[in-house]
Amino acid sequence: MTEDSVIDLTPVKTPEQLLKEEVGLYLKIVRETQGKPLRWVAQKLGVSNSFISQIEKGDASIPLDRVLDFSLAYDLPVPEFVRIVLVTMHNDTYRALMSILENDPEMTKAANSCHTIADPKERAKRRKALNPGLSSKSLQRMREFILENQKPTYGNPVAGDS
Repeated sequence: MTEDSVIDLTPVKTPEQLLKEEVGLYLKIVRETQGKPLRWVAQKLGVSNSFISQIEKGDASIPLDRVLDFSLAYDLPVPEFVRIVLVTMHNDTYRALMSILENDPEMTKAANSCHTIADPKERAKRRKALNPGLSSKSLQRMREFILENQKPTYGNPVAGDS
C-alpha cells in the first residue's frame, strides 16, 4: 500500500438498516402525499419532530407499543403496517410471534396442512401463505407506493414537482 492510497472507512449498511430506511422513506412519502407537516404527525403522536425525522430517515425504530398509533397517524391499514414494522424493525419479535402462532393448536392445524402435502412446491406455497415475512404483498405495495410518489432529490425541479 502506498502513502497515497485511501482506505474507504464508510460503514456498510446491513440489510436490516436498509429496510428501516425504506420504511422511513415510505412514511415520509405517505405523510407528504397526504399534505401533513412533520410537526403535525409529531404532535398527533405526542413525540418530538426530531423523533419523527429520525424514523423517516431510518435512524430510529417505531416502538412496538406505538405501532398502532403510527398506523393511525399516517392513515395506513393497521394489519399491513403492523406486519411491515414487525418484519423490518422488530424481526426478533416477529419471529417469536410466528413461532407462537405456529405452535398454537389452530395454527398448528393450518401449518399441518402445509406439511401433509407431498409436492414440495405446493407445501412451500402453503407455508409461505402461513408466514409471509419479507416476501409479503404488504412490503411490495409499500415499495410500489414509494416508486410512484417519490420526488427527485437531485438536479433541477421537474415539471409537476412542488
